[in-house]
Amino acid sequence: MTGRHVDASNKELSWGAASTEIVRVSGVSLLVVGSAIVIAAVLVLSVGAAAGPETTAPPQQQVPEAASEQASEPTGEQAADPVRVRIPAIGVDAPVQAVIVDENGVLPPPDTFEGTGWWQAGPEPGETGPAVIAGHVDSYRGPAVFYELNELEQGAEILVDRADGSTVSFIAQRTEQYDKDEFPTESVYGDTPDPQLRLITCGGTFDEDGRTYLDNIVTYATVAG
Repeated sequence: MTGRHVDASNKELSWGAASTEIVRVSGVSLLVVGSAIVIAAVLVLSVGAAAGPETTAPPQQQVPEAASEQASEPTGEQAADPVRVRIPAIGVDAPVQAVIVDENGVLPPPDTFEGTGWWQAGPEPGETGPAVIAGHVDSYRGPAVFYELNELEQGAEILVDRADGSTVSFIAQRTEQYDKDEFPTESVYGDTPDPQLRLITCGGTFDEDGRTYLDNIVTYATVAG
């Protein structure tokens, strides 16, 4: 499959966001860095390799204390946290963990290849705005949770189970591939008038020297009904 790299001889995995740039989305400064997305006035969303002995951890990016406080302020009606994401069309049935800023002001990536990470400072799936769930594409062992995300077609159903036992259904509108130097920050993180979902992984060509993918795969979905 194009853009998928599985290297049994090397235990490093790298996936992530765009190269360094600062943009503005709804009055918020966003710093996008090689293998991490730093939302400078909100949070750091790491999109590097999963933590653990089998991988190389992503660069550590500091989040200002005020940014974390701003991100945690609830707005509007609150939905329950996501606990599982299911995408029947590509065989995904995976747990969702909340990804939060740690004591160093860093938001780590998902810590497993089988699970996903939800940007906890953003909307819960089903709330107004873009909920963001990220997952790895592969590892040296083989395919990871979002290995086939780039094959997800328009109209595919995405189900997010929540902690209160409810399930919210989204419909995929499109799946796009972007050069990391041209990551569409506003499209992914910008305000929306209704509940939406973003699924993110990496893709494209694997840079052997940098141990990273050159592109991002982003699925955009809107709430069903």
